[in-house]
Amino acid sequence: MPLPTFDGEPVEHLHEHYDPDGNLTGTTVVTVPGWTADDRAWALGLALRESAECPRGHDLTESLDYDSWKWVPQPPAICFACAALEATVDKHKKDPHARSMLHSLHKVPRPKPKKRR
Repeated sequence: MPLPTFDGEPVEHLHEHYDPDGNLTGTTVVTVPGWTADDRAWALGLALRESAECPRGHDLTESLDYDSWKWVPQPPAICFACAALEATVDKHKKDPHARSMLHSLHKVPRPKPKKRR
């Protein structure tokens, strides 16, 4: 992002027009407005937020504080849609067209359990 655009200065783009034979038939100047104060505030806020997070999104003021926190890994959650998709991908991996296959899913209601007598 050029600093003048960030600071709010408009940018002009020159577009040239040609006929089918390649002859210049005219030009158009398109003016793109620079960033507003709100645009800059949002961008700077996002930059500040991202600078305070690790690459996985954890707040560095907490995750770097060795004396106050102990981080305990939890068992992974299983996305059943991803599990079903991986199963169908694995099922077709030996097919010569496996890399060109587009796999999809649809939800089906789970059958109700049978009543026990």
